[in-house]
Amino acid sequence: MPRPQLDERHRRILKFVVESHVLKAEPVGSQYVRVAYHLSISPATIRCAMKRLEDEGLLDHPHTSAGRVPTEAGYRYYVDQLMEPEPIPPVTRRALDREITAWPATGKDVQDLAVQLLARSSRQFAMLAVHFSSEAPLQRLRFGGAENIAAQPEFQTADRLRSLVTLLAQPAPLTRALDTFMDSGSARVTIGRELGEGAMRACSLVGTGIASTHLRGSLGVLGPVRMPYPRLLSLVSYVGARLAEFA
Repeated sequence: MPRPQLDERHRRILKFVVESHVLKAEPVGSQYVRVAYHLSISPATIRCAMKRLEDEGLLDHPHTSAGRVPTEAGYRYYVDQLMEPEPIPPVTRRALDREITAWPATGKDVQDLAVQLLARSSRQFAMLAVHFSSEAPLQRLRFGGAENIAAQPEFQTADRLRSLVTLLAQPAPLTRALDTFMDSGSARVTIGRELGEGAMRACSLVGTGIASTHLRGSLGVLGPVRMPYPRLLSLVSYVGARLAEFA
């Protein structure tokens, strides 16, 4: 499907709706966008722009609300065209570095520690798939933070939660999805149906490849399609690069 051609106004409004939806986890109305982002145009003009974005398949209009939510296509357009880099704040980087520097002294498995650190700092479900270079067929999947993804609003209905529990209990599809990041030189995003059907369709994966002398693998976080992608891309990249130093 060809990418929609949007002018600057529509690009800005789509960016505002996506970022507002990530923060609020609820449909976004024209008045909220106007006030929150200090726009000088009228709510009616914003509603017209939202209708155009809906016609392009980038926004959806839930029947129970006057607001809009981004579609998978809207999130993909945002990630590819509108998203701005979000460096890790210095205070967060210092906290990460303190914990990472202490890993060898703990006597614990560094890979497990990396997964737990990523799960806590991302507030998502963190995964690490490793192929040991000396035994190429051998793979091990480590994960942590299941409570983070289960707490997201998107998984609070019984059907969604049941599908999520099944996915986490039988993680072969997750392992295959994470494996696709193994040769990635930088962190990237897979959204919704790009991951697969069923419970995977409700999720996104931010992942990166890890390569060192002794192992080859991929590290990532799984969450709902509504995720703070700029922050997570920076975080996954940084923890992955630091983990490679210990491998």
